[in-house]
Amino acid sequence: MTENSENRATSNSPITIHEMSSNEQSYSKFQEEVSFKYGFVGLKLDKLSLTARIDEELHNQILTGEFKLYDVYGIKEPNLTPNGELASYKGQFFYNEKENWYVEYTPISSIKMNKRPLKIEFTPSKVSKEHFLTVFNLLLPHLSDIACSTFHLAYDFERDLSTLKVNWPKAMYRPIYKGIKLETMDFGAPKGNYHITNYNKLKERADQGDSAEIEIYQQYENLWRIEYKFYNEGNIKKELKNGLPFLAKIPVFIENLEGLEFQNLGVNEKIALFAMKNKPELFAGSDDRTIRKYKKLAESIAEVNLNVFFQNALDYTEVFNQEPARVNFFDFIKKLLAGQIPQIEKELSTRTLDGQSDNSIIE
Repeated sequence: MTENSENRATSNSPITIHEMSSNEQSYSKFQEEVSFKYGFVGLKLDKLSLTARIDEELHNQILTGEFKLYDVYGIKEPNLTPNGELASYKGQFFYNEKENWYVEYTPISSIKMNKRPLKIEFTPSKVSKEHFLTVFNLLLPHLSDIACSTFHLAYDFERDLSTLKVNWPKAMYRPIYKGIKLETMDFGAPKGNYHITNYNKLKERADQGDSAEIEIYQQYENLWRIEYKFYNEGNIKKELKNGLPFLAKIPVFIENLEGLEFQNLGVNEKIALFAMKNKPELFAGSDDRTIRKYKKLAESIAEVNLNVFFQNALDYTEVFNQEPARVNFFDFIKKLLAGQIPQIEKELSTRTLDGQSDNSIIE
């Protein structure tokens, strides 16, 4: 990308869409392999919080009402001190929109705490490309010293991951059950720099999604999400600089049940198999035939380490809802932090000729 084209990206020019490249072809191979073996559906940039400093022009636009924020009741009014200073201005960027672009400007308290006064929070995988361009074309020219304070990477699998294993011995672990079914596994300290959450995405959307989302997710028999959550500006700066080493640091395993007719086992047999894999000492009083049977079954369950393609998938991160596109995660974040709108090179079609959803690449 040339310097001139980068400059144009911060204006009202449209995002450039390029023809299919070898990188896109390599994604098809990558996706096919991990989909077949592990049920991998895709990676979404699920949440992003940016902080920045703003120029005097935008500050004055807020005071005069030229720059407007909204809530469910309409235009929000800036919060002023008794002597007329701008204390804070908080609200969503668009009126009555589900995309939930949240903007918060707190100049007085931020100066006292030596923090950047502007915060922008949104979910890249759930916003439209049109609104993305609108927000950043209006804001980027006024921003400086941009940093990232939070981001989530959401890996979706068309598979029941209630047996997921996360080898993070020092982390807090909170399992959440509904009845006897495990629906959420959360790892990490409440105020720590990292969280890993594994949950039943299909159940979560069925409970909380709107009718359009429920219709989309009904195509799946199973859909679980492994979500990596990164916090703290200083920590994120180090992670981005070093290529997100945390993705490889904590081993994450799923069980490959290929070759094992697990679903055909009875309830007692499944319990015995679980015990053989996790508490083999419980079989101390069993006969040799029983021990051999369940030991053989346990050995047939291979554990697959997912960390390798957690990082590989960063080249194919999905953003936008109405016109979904793939981006290189690092390129996307690097441009935003430099005050430039990222170039979106790979746009995905959402319908095939028969009207079904599709992930092929189009111009």
